[in-house]
Amino acid sequence: MANRRKFIAGLGALATGSAAAVGTGAFTSVTATRNVDVEVAGDASAYLRLEGTGDSNSEYVTSSGSGNALSIDLDSSNATAEEGNGVNPDAVTQLDDVFTIENQGTQEVNVGLSSKSGDHSGLVKFYTDSNAYSGDALGSTDVTLSAGDPATISIEIDTEGHSVSDGNKLLESVTFNAEATTGN
Repeated sequence: MANRRKFIAGLGALATGSAAAVGTGAFTSVTATRNVDVEVAGDASAYLRLEGTGDSNSEYVTSSGSGNALSIDLDSSNATAEEGNGVNPDAVTQLDDVFTIENQGTQEVNVGLSSKSGDHSGLVKFYTDSNAYSGDALGSTDVTLSAGDPATISIEIDTEGHSVSDGNKLLESVTFNAEATTGN
């Protein structure tokens, strides 16, 4: 009977010790402060590079303003235009190879146009060199870029059949979206 009591006492001590060793792992709250380094780079140096192509139509592209952001000027404020003050009414204007988007990150990304703003933003389409003549504009079709891959962007402005008068601003801003195709 003494051996049985020793066995039961030993078993109880073992159960108590193992419960104390394992514990429940529950906690109410944790606050942890960590260092994070994030730098802003101009569009030409960012993970998603946006820069003029250097071709004749890139005269409409500048990298200035807040953070050296890409700007496209097809209006009378563009000092590089000889005599022009904008695009023609009731016409289709196509500008090939205006700027380049390049994936300077380490992962493959899908790049697309997520939004445009302006009174007549629907009249302006952005195309990549791979889908310029298929009728698919960025926004309806994304382009996939591996690390280091560029895509040349062209612009089409179609004012045919639309009531657009002198001085109308067709497009004010464009938002490009790049999303990794795979997880981290």
